[in-house]
Order: sequence, then C-alpha cells, then structure tokens
Amino acid sequence: MFSTDQISTKKTMQPIASKTAIQAKINGATIQLLSNENILSAALRQGIDFPHSCRVGGCATCKCQLIHGKVKELTETGYLLSDEELNNGYILACQSIPQTDVEIRVQNKEFILGQVIRQKILTKEICEITIQLKTPINFKAGQYVSLSIEGMDAERNYSIANAPNEKGIVSFIIRNVPGGKLSNYIFKENLVGKKTKVKGAFGNFYLRDSKNPILMIAGGSGLAPILAILEQGILNGTKRPLTLLFGARKKEDLYKLNELQKIKKIWKGKFNFIPVLSEEPKDSSWKGERGLVTSKIKEYITNKTEAYLCGPPPMVDSATKELTLMGIPKHSIYADRFTTIDHSLSLNIDDIQNRSKAGFFDYLKFFLFHAVAIMSVMSLLMGGFYTTIGFFSLLFFYIIGDSISGDDKSTPNFSRPDVLTLQLWMALPILCVIFFSSVWTVSPTDTLGFGSWLSQIFDYDFNFAKTNTTIIEHVYAIILSGLMIGLVGTITAHELTHRTWDPISMFIGRWLLAFSFDTIFSIEHVYGHHRYVSTTEDPATAPRGRNVYYHILASTIKGNISAWDIEVKRLKRKSYSILSYHNAYLRGHFMSVSLVTLAYLIGGITGMFFFIASGLFGKALLEIVNYMEHYGMVRLPEEPVQPRHSWNTNKRISSWTMFNLTRHSHHHAQGEVAYQDLRPFPNAPMMISGYLTTIVIALIPPLWHRLMVPKVLEWDQKFASPEELELAKIANQRSGIPKFISSNKG
Repeated sequence: MFSTDQISTKKTMQPIASKTAIQAKINGATIQLLSNENILSAALRQGIDFPHSCRVGGCATCKCQLIHGKVKELTETGYLLSDEELNNGYILACQSIPQTDVEIRVQNKEFILGQVIRQKILTKEICEITIQLKTPINFKAGQYVSLSIEGMDAERNYSIANAPNEKGIVSFIIRNVPGGKLSNYIFKENLVGKKTKVKGAFGNFYLRDSKNPILMIAGGSGLAPILAILEQGILNGTKRPLTLLFGARKKEDLYKLNELQKIKKIWKGKFNFIPVLSEEPKDSSWKGERGLVTSKIKEYITNKTEAYLCGPPPMVDSATKELTLMGIPKHSIYADRFTTIDHSLSLNIDDIQNRSKAGFFDYLKFFLFHAVAIMSVMSLLMGGFYTTIGFFSLLFFYIIGDSISGDDKSTPNFSRPDVLTLQLWMALPILCVIFFSSVWTVSPTDTLGFGSWLSQIFDYDFNFAKTNTTIIEHVYAIILSGLMIGLVGTITAHELTHRTWDPISMFIGRWLLAFSFDTIFSIEHVYGHHRYVSTTEDPATAPRGRNVYYHILASTIKGNISAWDIEVKRLKRKSYSILSYHNAYLRGHFMSVSLVTLAYLIGGITGMFFFIASGLFGKALLEIVNYMEHYGMVRLPEEPVQPRHSWNTNKRISSWTMFNLTRHSHHHAQGEVAYQDLRPFPNAPMMISGYLTTIVIALIPPLWHRLMVPKVLEWDQKFASPEELELAKIANQRSGIPKFISSNKG
C-alpha cells in the first residue's frame, strides 16, 4: 500500500549548485533553489520525497506550512486550502516560488530501528513478518507505516496487523506483488535477523467511538489493519455487533482462519465472520459463500451500520458504491485503499544545461501557427471557391503533413522565453480578426466598409465574392472558423491559463476561451481535470466504449457542473457572494455573451448565429481532443499522474502549430512545465497519428474502435499497474465492446 500524505528527507542528498542564493529548509534539511524554481520541483530534484500528485496546483497534495520567509504564489490557493489552513500559513509547494530564504514544515516521522524476528508464508501470495522495534511506536490500530528492510533499497507502506503494545512488536501481512521489489525480496529471502526501519504512523483508518453496528470488508492483504482493529477492540472490551466479510479467490487464498475463530469466541458482542470466494471451482468441497464479496453487503447492514473497507481499490470502490446506494452516508464509511504503485518521480526535466541552444528556426517554427491562421482568414474573406480550398487545404496540410514529415523529438534550450510568450499573446488579436472576418462574410451589409477597403488594397472584389458564396461554402466557413477558434483560441488558452501567476496571460487566455463559450475551462481544467485525469471522477476522460458524440455532450455538461462546484467552494472560503463580480464562472459566460452581442452588431441575426455555430464547433473540438487524449485509460485518484496516463504524439506539423500540445504525456505528468520545454517521450502511449488525423478518425466510431481497442489493450499490458489492471477489467466489462469484454477472460 502506498500513500502520498507523507514526506521523508535523505541525509545523504547533495544539493546541486544554484544560480541564486535562495535556500529552503524543509523539516530541517536545507536545499538550494534555481531561479524561479518552485519548492516542490527543487525538493524532488534534490532527493526529498515530497508528497505530490498533479504538480499544477489542482489537488493540494503538496500543501505545507510556511514557517519563515516569503513566497510568490502562482495560483489562487482559495480553490484548494481551507480557511484554517490559510490562516495557519499553508501554501502549495508546487505553486510557491521563494522570494527569500524560507523554512517549510511538512508532516514527517522519524525512523525507528528494528529487527525481523519471525517470517511465515501464509498463502502463495501472502507472507507475514514480525519485527521487534528498539522503541515502541505510537500508532492507532488500523494505521500504516513506511517500512524498509536491510538488503533491499526500497521503502514501502504497509499496515500494522496488530494492536499497539509496550513491547514494540509489530506484524505485517504483505502480498507478493508481481515486479514489486520489496515484496519479492520478502518472499524470496530469509529475513530473520535482518535490520529494519519503520516510519509512521500514517492514515485515518481506525475504529471510531460509536455504538453502531460494524461491517468490515477485507480483501487480500487488506485483512492486516482489520486484525489490528479487532485485537484493539478485544482489549477495549468493545461490545458492538460486528460482521467481517473476507473476500478471496479460492479456498487456498484464505488465511488467519483459526485466529478469526478465536476472536469470534471472545468478542464481547455479536460477531459474524463470512469468507466469500469468487473463483472457487463449483465441484470443490467448499460449502461457504461464493461470488464477489461486495455482493453480500446488503445481507448484513442496517441504516445505522458503520463500514470499514480495506483491500484493493476496485473492491473498496465497488463496496463504497454499494453502501451509498443502500443509504449508508459517506461519513459512516471508512476505507483504506491498498495500492502498490511506486511514487518515485519518473521524470527529470532539470537538464537545461545538457540541451543544445535554440536557434532561429526553433523560434520560427512556432510561427507556423500564425501562418495557418492568416491563411484561413484569407480563404474566408475571399469567399466562394477559395473558402472550400482553404478548408480542404487545412485538412490536407495537417493529415498529409503529419504522415510524411515524421516526428519532432528535439527539446532545445530557449534563452528568450519572452519571445515564445509573445507568440502566445498574439493569438488574441489574430482570433479577433478571424471573428470579425468570418462574421462579416455573412453580414447583409458591408460592415464599416471593410469589404470596400480590402477591395481597394488588393484589387479583388470582396463584396462580390461574399454575395456569391453558396450555402455549402458557408458551411465550410463555419467549420473552418470553428477549427480556428479551437486552434488559435483553445490550444493557446490551454497554455496561458496554466500560468495562473501571470495576470496578462490569464486575461488573454480567458478571452480566447470566450470565443468557444468555454471560459470555465480555466477553472475546471487546472483545478479539476489535472487532479482527476484518467479516473472516473474526470468529466474529460472518456471511458472505454464511449461514443465521441455522446462524450461531447456529457463532458460539456459535467465540466460545467464541476467548474461551478469548484468556484462556489472558492467563493465561500473567501467569504464572497456567489452572485457577484468575484464569480469567475459567471464572469466568463458574460464574456461569451458580449461576443455574441458583438457578432449581432457586425453581421445581424445571421452573423450572430454564424458565430454561435462556429463557437460551438470550437467547443466540440475541445471535447473531441479530450476524448482522444485519455480514451480508455485508468488511474487511481490518489496516485501521482504519470506519462502513461495520456496519449501522446510527436508528429512534427501538429507539434509546431499547436505549441507542443501533442506532448501531452509530459504535460500531464508535470503540468508546470512551459510548452517549449515539454519533452517528446517517444516511449509513452502513442495516438493513432497527429491531432487532426486522430480527430477525423474519432468522428467515425466504428473506425475509431477498430484502431483504438488494440491500443488500449496494449496499454493494459505495457503500462498499467496491477491495481490499474483491476480497474481496466471493470472498464472492459462496462464498455459494451466484445473485444474489451473478451480480454478479461484471457
């Protein structure tokens, strides 16, 4: 089991030389910071195991207390931190750049030394070890600690399987995880006599004071904290009625049966112990319960039941869902989700000194974005056949261009990031020109004499071309305008609204989003999507089997609901009225309404509806991109986002004209990294092709599923952790696609 709510410091770390004199002291360990480096990046770079997940200020996993010094905060902490935390000086390490030397305090525990005194194999997958600590550890029955053992350079979290005692003895029940360094070592080696280190305790899984009946559900090694709680309950003389459902695959996977029978005899209240087997052969001698352990819940609960769940995340999540459907309130459900994913940072982006210096072309290539926009404006204004040519030329440029130009795998060191930022800012005036030009093409009059003015300059009758543009050519114009709103507006805004510390970038980014009626993106994307990406909690992540057209609607509705909830929580924390100027959700939609009004003034009722259609197409384009960027992927919500949780592509044309949005795997793993510094990650999960090619394929569901089902199943084999494989099986079963469902039988 692993958790992100802890931190340890390594005494052997050697801070690398800094360009500045600023230092940070984290729980007594001093590190040095580079210029404009946030606390989290500096800590991870220098060997401190700092709690973290999204790295863009969207989850608050890296919150810590600022004891001394000043920091520049890069985001609105009111979205995430409570009033009490704000009053006590808490900050987000990933969004805080020290302006002076600082001292930071994060929850930490000291190591307690010990020695293995007993080792016993309980089943083919479960082992028990007992450790004698030099000093007793202070913990509550049900909590977990961080454990390391002599001979293996690995540190993992395991729940203590016994109640606290003055002798300093702690036991652990450990599952042998495929590929798990420490668990494999525990199973293969004779550990008796080996030295250990224990740090903790952590977690909120322990028995609450109450008189209500108890339902406990355990699976696999999840029985460990349950045994500790039961032992403590006996010592306390607990009289509450208790039912324990213990799920396993087969009879030989059950363990600690004798101990549980003894507990049943001496428990002061009524005690039921029900083992449930899910894969026991039908012709075996087993006379007990069969099926999934969660299917037995309804037989053993009342409306006053308190539930304690411990084991694999899919089991815990399924049990939680069942309990809530049966009326058990969430505050009466306590859970410990056992995971086995290593939290070590798999990325190292601090390699600027090793990169080649960016040349003139490295800056110039991103101006291809602006060239595409200008060519589109020209085709719209020239009308008629030129609009058709412009539309199909754009498709040809991206689809054929990506297919023949290969991949861009370079990441040079840009010494003038201000030029790259200016390129982003230029998107707003360009999009305004696209907006006016496209609406003018359907205006019943020559608004502001624009057409006549152009005709004099270019010796081309723009007004005549406008009046002779056919309906089908206007349809192409709507799609082309929508593509430009998505390309020039949303893609650029995506980069800019991540720069929450820069008011100019945020202003420009939100106005760019207003053209697609999607200013809520600046709220939900940073504080929602980046936190829950590739989980069932994320509106933008498409589950396996979903149709792209349904996803456009579902993601739009759920995204707005999520953004509203996030904004309301922030306003309440800041003591602002929901119906006020401070509400960024409402303010953003008023921005879009102002553009609709302007479209009406430029092009009348026809121009207004033309813009609305183009804007909605641009919004749909975003949801299609969301659909294909994370389709079918799964992740445990409490685990840090890794490159494997996003589909990636390094196609050259898409990368150059979309500000490296294509390098999506790195962006989600380290969302604080500017677009020019994103790395290609050629070994990450890869999309079908470049962005526009993949968009076109996504719009043809039969073709999409034919090409993507094998890719998703390959992702399961190459990238998924053991826990994610369990989530994948659930997703496969729900997908409705035969190939996904049949893969569960393999």
